[in-house]
Amino acid sequence: MTAPSIRRFRLLAVWALVAVSRIGAYEVSLHGGPGMNIPEAWTLDDSDPTVPSWYAPDRGAAAEAMLWAPGTWAEIAEFVTAMTPNGAQGDIVTFSCWDGEAALADWRFETGSGAFRGWFLFVAGTGPDVRISAIAAEEDFAERQAFLLSVLDSYVPGDPWVRSPGAVSRFLELSGEAGVREVRSEIAGRTVVWEESPAGQQAAQDVIEREALVLASYAGVPELFYPAWRRYYRLIYRDSYRRFDSLAKALLSGPLPASTPDRDVAEVLLEWLQGFSYGSTDGFSDLLAPSIACARRTGDCDSLALALLILLDRYGVDGRLLLSHQAAHAVAALDIEGRGLRYTEGDRTWLTAELTSALPLGVLPDRLDGVNDWFSIDFATEE
Repeated sequence: MTAPSIRRFRLLAVWALVAVSRIGAYEVSLHGGPGMNIPEAWTLDDSDPTVPSWYAPDRGAAAEAMLWAPGTWAEIAEFVTAMTPNGAQGDIVTFSCWDGEAALADWRFETGSGAFRGWFLFVAGTGPDVRISAIAAEEDFAERQAFLLSVLDSYVPGDPWVRSPGAVSRFLELSGEAGVREVRSEIAGRTVVWEESPAGQQAAQDVIEREALVLASYAGVPELFYPAWRRYYRLIYRDSYRRFDSLAKALLSGPLPASTPDRDVAEVLLEWLQGFSYGSTDGFSDLLAPSIACARRTGDCDSLALALLILLDRYGVDGRLLLSHQAAHAVAALDIEGRGLRYTEGDRTWLTAELTSALPLGVLPDRLDGVNDWFSIDFATEE
């Protein structure tokens, strides 16, 4: 079968209309343990509580989740055949995903309301059997595609996969270049060797480009942009986390064993990341995937801050990403002891860490003096 051409979104602009009324993002838990992270300002239609659906603010796109008890469908092909819209035409591809199987379809079909086109995700063998659909009128499909794929990729089948790539990202990785490459870097005076997957790196960057298109649709509407910005980084953090498995393992078995004090780990990794050259991408987004940044030793403030937070999480160090639209900058905030500039939220404080200047923990560049619009993203909890 012909694989659905998911990468087409890289050539498209998104012109989705965004309304300020009925604001609300949805990081929802579905019956049976799975969850989804629905784009900001999409509205929930719960008229049928067994089949939740969401609509874009202008009703130009819609998503729907249908779930069955685990094992309802013995084979993914049987599942797809049974749940294909009447008269649907298009491409279908099946692939392994999480602990089971998945299918991704790009279908055109007609109803009494007109012609529609959309992406459909089927998952069986991992949590409940599920079909997620994200559709638009056929004439609007191209400009809505980034949103539709984002909806599907936000699906999580349960807690074990909260920090693993989504199904769309998994498909992109499986359809890319096979094999791994060895990466070497000097960290804490020792040579650390780990592996990277070229296909995985490309998939990570594709996810970032897609999510940047989604985020751009909220520009100029602060009530929506800031929550959408949070969603953007949460999806990137989720997609990136497992791509650090090999590097984290090399660090734990090498210069930074699990017994290393938290502050020592943070200082070593901060110094390593601060030694990278400053770099971004030439795509729609200027954010280089964090795992690529570590392999190439180049990146900008948010890619390096995400890398630091992901690696420190392997040591049990809680952290947050701090963002400022005013300063167009990102820093990390770490739950470790020590003197220095700390970010305060409620009754907790986090020690700040600047990634693009060679400054010690708790010290930020002078140019950030007076910046007062910092807000945090906590990747450890659901919002």
